[in-house]
Amino acid sequence: MTDPGALAFWTAYLRSWGINRDFFELIPEDKYDFRMVDSLETKSDTPRESVAHQISVQRSYLDGAQAGEIKFGSISVKTLAFKEMSKEKLLKELANANRELFTFLCDPEINKKVTRVPWSRNPVGVTVALWSLNSHEILHTGWNLALMDHLRIKRYPSLIAMWG
Repeated sequence: MTDPGALAFWTAYLRSWGINRDFFELIPEDKYDFRMVDSLETKSDTPRESVAHQISVQRSYLDGAQAGEIKFGSISVKTLAFKEMSKEKLLKELANANRELFTFLCDPEINKKVTRVPWSRNPVGVTVALWSLNSHEILHTGWNLALMDHLRIKRYPSLIAMWG
């Protein structure tokens, strides 16, 4: 990776992504379908659904950055299939999605690529657009903190190193 903007994003993103990956590794398989909120009106994501969502969002950003327009809202058939996978397979898919993103960021022409995004009238550089993917990871760290308390998972090194 030679572009300073891509490297700055990757460094921050890998830390945020790693915190969430570490959390998902700590959850026992028998708790992957735990639903913290389960009422007629509201159902929170299970950890399994949350990992599937993380993979889907990461791939949506990457696909959009490659295609020239990042769009949100559609749920792919593949995303639905993720929700049926074992913990081990999900974590492999999560790692695969991350490798695909890394490969994209290593493009020596990355700083010349632009994409349309929902929050701007004008196209933006893809590394600028990808910073919102980092924000998305941080948002999920907050959600995971609540799950940690319910599942009695202790704070772990990568989380403590970033957030104390």
